[in-house]
Amino acid sequence: METMKTNGMFGVWMRGLLEKFLEHQQLPALLAIGAILVMLPALGTGLVADDLPQRAVELRPDQLPPRMQETGNAPNPGSFSTVLFDLFGFSRNPQCLAAMKNYGTLPWWTPENLRCSLCRPVAALTHWIDYRLFPDSPALMHAENIAWYAGVVFLAAVVYRKLMGVTWAAGLAALLFLLDSNTYLPVAFVANRGFIMALFFGLMCLYEHHQWRARKSRRALGLSALFLALSLFSEEGGASTFAFILAYALVLEPGSVRNRALTVLPSVLVIIAWRITYLGSGYGLTQEGLYTDPAQAPLQFARNLIPRDLILLGSQLTSVPPEVMLAVKPALQPVIIALFGLCVASALVVFLPWVRRNKWAAFWFTVMILAAIPEAVLVPISKNIGFIAVGAFGLIASFAASVVSRQNPWLEQRAYRIAAGVACVLLMLVHGPGAIAKRVVVVVKVNALIFAWAGGTLPSWPNVEKENVIVVNHPIPLESVYAPAYAAYQHQLLPKTLRVLVPGCTGFDVQRTDDKTLVIQSQGPNIFSCDDVGSIHIVNALSACSQILPIPRCKKGDRYDLNGFAVEVLESDAAGLASRVAFRFDTSLDSLDFRWLWFDWRTHSSEPFIIPAIGQSVALAGPQR
Repeated sequence: METMKTNGMFGVWMRGLLEKFLEHQQLPALLAIGAILVMLPALGTGLVADDLPQRAVELRPDQLPPRMQETGNAPNPGSFSTVLFDLFGFSRNPQCLAAMKNYGTLPWWTPENLRCSLCRPVAALTHWIDYRLFPDSPALMHAENIAWYAGVVFLAAVVYRKLMGVTWAAGLAALLFLLDSNTYLPVAFVANRGFIMALFFGLMCLYEHHQWRARKSRRALGLSALFLALSLFSEEGGASTFAFILAYALVLEPGSVRNRALTVLPSVLVIIAWRITYLGSGYGLTQEGLYTDPAQAPLQFARNLIPRDLILLGSQLTSVPPEVMLAVKPALQPVIIALFGLCVASALVVFLPWVRRNKWAAFWFTVMILAAIPEAVLVPISKNIGFIAVGAFGLIASFAASVVSRQNPWLEQRAYRIAAGVACVLLMLVHGPGAIAKRVVVVVKVNALIFAWAGGTLPSWPNVEKENVIVVNHPIPLESVYAPAYAAYQHQLLPKTLRVLVPGCTGFDVQRTDDKTLVIQSQGPNIFSCDDVGSIHIVNALSACSQILPIPRCKKGDRYDLNGFAVEVLESDAAGLASRVAFRFDTSLDSLDFRWLWFDWRTHSSEPFIIPAIGQSVALAGPQR
């Protein structure tokens, strides 16, 4: 009995200490310092993935390899206007797209109408400053990312307190937001700074919007509109800022529907102006594969909305990264979506009684749901769910406070009390110790996760600048986009051209029909197929990456003429995807100008490929289970 009494007193003391910390006057500043500390390992990450082609746009031509412009790099690299308006995605100049296909940084099947250019001048300005002040110091660039992230954490804590009061529930929401394991890798990419900035300005927008509505301050109205514009022009994900404004009008704003609508109107006008500027300046993405624009493809967006939002919401609540969907074979993806949906439904069962009673819980719940809608334009990835996290952690903290303080009258019902208690414990474990453990794992494995694929296509042997490098098959053809920028980063020379003939997630039969022609026949239904390597496998994720670019439907006889060779579709499958393709080069396949490689799944690396004799063929094995 004495021991139980002592343990109870210790528990009460610990709870009081935790509440005192969460209600501390300087908690926002303390959490901002904590954000800096937990992100310190990212300082040594260097430049990877999208950081590399952005670096090639930032530097002057004399700082890049001689052939860099032939690869489709943006015209006039290093200039202020080029960096400000062409840093993200591919250049809007159609000649650059043609150059990328002719050089090989984009595969031969890339559609002629491909658009992949993003308008993010506010974020681009910060990158331009980086390369003017410390171009050779990635650590300082990462430090700037971390500073923006610390600002986001500080603002989140301030906003939670502004709306919920200086309570331990508001402090808990901010603490859980800091610990969120989904933030490490996004902050660790220099190129992802735009989304962090969009979230920073989005929170500023919410803060000033509340000041406008609470104090009727016109200055706050102007600042709210300004911060919304800055969020949108930092990154397209800033559209989720509207979730804050709309949720405020739906839940917190008093008065008639008309008066509530009027409070939303300034934000709507800003978004319309942004959208007109965006499309009118030639920005946008092709409406297939990775991205779906709801304005241009509303039916496709509607079909994707519920599955993608279930994944996003389920991922945020359970801390299971949404990228797990990429590794699941397509036939089983509906099952995983259903599991995410079950988690969301279970959470709603315990959340909704409190949401219906408490306006702050209702507000954060509405933010969480509305913020997920704009994110459904993309395949679900964790780097873009920060706005959802703001709503989710506000809701979780409010719910936990209701359980601990027994404010919810539904707790008088035994069944609900048990369900709510279990849910509360699970959520605290997942987003507390679980999130800390996951962060540690990510930090330990970050080099393997980030560097596994960077620059792997491009060779670095003597005289490479005199050769046309041809990779017969490659599991991630889009990696070629990064190869020239990676070579520039490593001070390597570029080959004459760099080609990937077919994706590499299935087996192929390669036949030489004459001196200059290779015919490649897929062992699967088509050249974009992925072999059945099991329910969950990295090969499934690699295949999904290969399909980020739109895959054209084709028929027998379709032809693609490029610099140095032509591609002809000899056969296609029932879905209209090429299954047998002829590659006719301008010179003999035995020419010393060619360096032939193939991806060997046994060694997981590119190996020399021996061209078969005329009339002979060779089988290239696909991935194994």
